[in-house]
Amino acid sequence: MQKLFHFDSPVEVYRADACVLTCFDARFELVVRKFLRRRGVALCDQIKIPGAAKALARPASEGDRDFVLRMLATSMALHGSARMILTGHNDCGAYIGRPPEEVIADIARAAEVIRGAQPSLAVERYFFDFDGVYQV
Repeated sequence: MQKLFHFDSPVEVYRADACVLTCFDARFELVVRKFLRRRGVALCDQIKIPGAAKALARPASEGDRDFVLRMLATSMALHGSARMILTGHNDCGAYIGRPPEEVIADIARAAEVIRGAQPSLAVERYFFDFDGVYQV
C-alpha cells in the first residue's frame, strides 16, 4: 500500500450536533453546509440520498425507509444525535415535473415517520430553493 496523502484526523469519537438527511444534489451542497453552521451544527452525521425525505414519506420500497431509520438509529447510538434535520429542495431529480409543494408535503410526512420511530428526537424541517432556505 502506498500513502498518497497525509492528513491527521482526530481519533476521538465525536458527539453529533444533528443527523441530517439531504439529497445528494451537489447544487445545494454549499448552502447546506453554510446553513447547518448557522443552525449550530458543526459536526453531523449526514445521510445523502436522492430525494432525501421521499425515502421516508413515499419510499420506492420499505427497504428504503428501513435504511434511513437504521442510519438515524446508528447516528443516535454511536454519536448521540438528539436532533434530526430533514430537507428537500426545488428541482429535485426524484420529483421530476412535480411542484415544490409535493416535496414540502413529503418533508412533513417524513417528520411524522421519524417522530413515530424516535419520539424523543427533535425534528426540524427545511426546504432549499435557489433563492434561500425555508422552514417547513
